Amino acid sequence: MTIALRAVLLLPVLLATLPAAAQWDVSGSVSVQSEYRYRGQTPGDSAVSPQLTLNADHASGWYAGGYAAAMRIGASEGYKLQAYAGYAQRMSSGLSWETGCNRITYTQSHNNDFHECYAGLNGERISGRLSYAPRYFGWAVRVLYAEANLFYPLTERINLTAHGGLLYNLDQGTWPGIPARSRYDVKLGVAIPFGNWTVQAAREYSPDDGIRYYGYPVRPAKAWSAGLSYAF
Repeated sequence: MTIALRAVLLLPVLLATLPAAAQWDVSGSVSVQSEYRYRGQTPGDSAVSPQLTLNADHASGWYAGGYAAAMRIGASEGYKLQAYAGYAQRMSSGLSWETGCNRITYTQSHNNDFHECYAGLNGERISGRLSYAPRYFGWAVRVLYAEANLFYPLTERINLTAHGGLLYNLDQGTWPGIPARSRYDVKLGVAIPFGNWTVQAAREYSPDDGIRYYGYPVRPAKAWSAGLSYAF
């Protein structure tokens, strides 16, 4: 087990040792997704992906967390590990703003490790974020990613979820998995909660621009995805 994965799994234990632990609210989820997708693309063969998320929020507005997902890059199996930390505050309008940074590590391909920083606005049902990575997927290329997410209750039992994102290359040239200039992705789905459990199904679309990861298989632009998660 890598050091990064141990840190994700031991986050609640570490927080419990802090003097101000009572001010930390720890939550998380475990889930199984039909395949791992990131910003509209699958970097390897389609396969079921178990995932874990842990979050810790402090009363002052600081937060930190971690995410782990089983995935492939080409034919290589491994994990994507993501650690993040940031600061958020609620405004008088009811919206909240946030800023922070991510560190993304791939256990099967450390050449693709990278970090990015972000700023965003969050509301009760909609949120938006702009992220900047100075070396996206480990390549010498600067990238912006803008995204908007929507959560809307259709009925007492069914919630609509929607996502739209735009990946923008700030530099010249093409790199594996990175568009020559821009690429968008959209996702529309439903989420049905059953207590702490949630079942999700969605239709995703991202245009095939021919720019692939190494060993990336040919995939249709449209794809169905499904998932089951448990929140704690």
